[in-house]
Amino acid sequence: MPRLLHGTLSATIYEVDVLYSGCGLHLLCKIVGSKLYATVDLDKARVGRTRMVNDPNNPKWREEFHIYCAHNISHLIFTVKSNDLIGATLIGRAYIPVEEIIKGFGVDRWVEILDEEGNPIYGNSRIHVKLQFTSVKDDFHWSLGIKSPKSPKYDGVPWTFFKQREGCRVTLYQDSHVPNDFISHIPMYEPQRCWETHL
Repeated sequence: MPRLLHGTLSATIYEVDVLYSGCGLHLLCKIVGSKLYATVDLDKARVGRTRMVNDPNNPKWREEFHIYCAHNISHLIFTVKSNDLIGATLIGRAYIPVEEIIKGFGVDRWVEILDEEGNPIYGNSRIHVKLQFTSVKDDFHWSLGIKSPKSPKYDGVPWTFFKQREGCRVTLYQDSHVPNDFISHIPMYEPQRCWETHL
């Protein structure tokens, strides 16, 4: 049953214990010589991807993701794929029900990797993942706002590329609502005013 995952998810993908690469099976022949990567999905929404590693038997990523969530989901899915000259090939997926993390309990475990029919892949391979979810209700920064008196040292949203700065001239929703005197230098572009109603 889907649940609303609203908050911050810390997810670490460590490694896959073993992937068999014998050529007795069609899928496993494709793994040999391929670069492997893993993804984090909230049901169908891809929210994280590891780098590619060239270790077909025991890929190790040890990558951590901080994911801001507002998703209605039933499972967290870890997908393992190989990437070769013809494109990405699915190796398998590991599933963790959202109920196991939604209350803030940490999960650190080896999860069985399944094929597209839901059966364990050859060799019963597993992926090691660690998860910790923090609900917006438990994050004291969430609703305080920027430079709030209650939070004078608030540095902006953590784990982002660009830190919060003062004095910049950022205009939010610039493409949705522009001033009346705005002159576009783009041919055939007609600016809109999203926040005004015309009767």
